[in-house]
Amino acid sequence: MKYRFTALIVYFTVVGIHAQSRNFKNYSDSPARVERIVKAKPTPAAKDDEVVRVDTDLVIVPVRLRDKDGRSVPDVKQSEFRIVENDVEQEVAYFQNEDQPFTVALLLDMSYSTVFKLHEIQAAADLFVSQLRTPDKVTVIAFDEKVRVLCKPTSDQRVMRLAIESTQIGSGTSLYTAIDAVINEQFSKIEGRKAVVVLSDGVDTSSKLASARRISEDLTESDILVYPIRYDTYDDVQKTRRKDMPIQYDEDDRPYRVEQVPTRGERPEDYRQAREFFADIADRTGGRVYNVNSNTNLKAAFNSIAEELRKTYSLGYYPSSGRIPGETYTIKVRVYRPNLIVRARESRLSLNAK
Repeated sequence: MKYRFTALIVYFTVVGIHAQSRNFKNYSDSPARVERIVKAKPTPAAKDDEVVRVDTDLVIVPVRLRDKDGRSVPDVKQSEFRIVENDVEQEVAYFQNEDQPFTVALLLDMSYSTVFKLHEIQAAADLFVSQLRTPDKVTVIAFDEKVRVLCKPTSDQRVMRLAIESTQIGSGTSLYTAIDAVINEQFSKIEGRKAVVVLSDGVDTSSKLASARRISEDLTESDILVYPIRYDTYDDVQKTRRKDMPIQYDEDDRPYRVEQVPTRGERPEDYRQAREFFADIADRTGGRVYNVNSNTNLKAAFNSIAEELRKTYSLGYYPSSGRIPGETYTIKVRVYRPNLIVRARESRLSLNAK
């Protein structure tokens, strides 16, 4: 009997690998990839010529499954999964597939570039809140040049809505600072499933310490999913620029506007970088970007996000091969069921040496 399945390839760099070889039939794999970095540290007493023993912790691979219509697939059993490391099949030692509550940081862009989208962003945030269940919690955070926590994690939708309604447009855009604050402060002591839903055009103009690169690195090491809801404000910004250009008069006393050099946040490259940044952090965490336009069904999008957060498969295994610092190896997650889309996230795995 022939089996059909969906597969995910997960690449990660280790500080060491010595893989056993065993024949395993080759199959076509999905293009989803995850980098994992494994670090092995010698004990203080170890000398340069000594062999370092590395005790391997359980490797957890969070996986989300969807069918071709984008719907979550909640009924795949442990026996339908396979984990292969460097072409060596591993025993699935841990499996979890239960609906779990989650905590979401709802980030609302209140910079001047979103002034024409304010009511849309507030309505969208309110719509997301309506998709939640009682155990789910949300912290509402608004940002312009400054970052403001409007409500701490709560299950009270009334409190969430009051926080959303209190948002006001300001100047500057500290998007990177806002995400950094969530990762390293707001979520640092929160257990369980966590996600960031950010409603923004993705353009940062005023973050001083946080950067796109740092955010990407921190998210790679975290267990936080990111779902950017991207609004395209470029045309609105350009119209405002032209309107604000100073007026001068030619020799025939005809008025004309004086072209000004675009500032940060107004240039086409700023919007290109914004698109790349959102795509990168969504891909690294296993989330995805939703580009908002007049045809976007946000209710379906938010319902999809909430469902995806609850229904995550957790697979775990103890690697059967030894590890030596410096090499790269591969994990392949295969699902013996046809026509499924497999999504996973990048993460960082640590090994403890004894």
